[in-house]
Amino acid sequence: MAKFLKVPLTGVANTPYQLVGIDTIVSIRPGDAAAPPANLTTTVSILTSGIAGRATITVTASAAAATAGDLLDAFNNAVIANPGGIVSTVVPPVTVAQVPQQPSISGATGRTVITTPQVNATFTAVAVA
Repeated sequence: MAKFLKVPLTGVANTPYQLVGIDTIVSIRPGDAAAPPANLTTTVSILTSGIAGRATITVTASAAAATAGDLLDAFNNAVIANPGGIVSTVVPPVTVAQVPQQPSISGATGRTVITTPQVNATFTAVAVA
């Protein structure tokens, strides 16, 4: 397992990403830290422990994921990925699936044309409390 979880941030001044020590993570849950049932598809709360006690890191996504589980899965997958590595990056969940153009009846082959590109949520805010 990697040593750090890297959360790429978009639109946060002077902070392109947030690093979290994986060995300090106690739990990851969907929703706001203060009110866990709130914002289940746009917010993840990471409870960490360290020398100074416990902290909660709240990460906010730009668009609602399909379910709270999708956003939570993105973080959990990053935690278990990259065995033996240093940094594992969280890939935000897909909000719009890629749509390829259907092949013609004449059986055309070759390049696949994409009519709708894939869109992932972005992480737009981080708060440590």
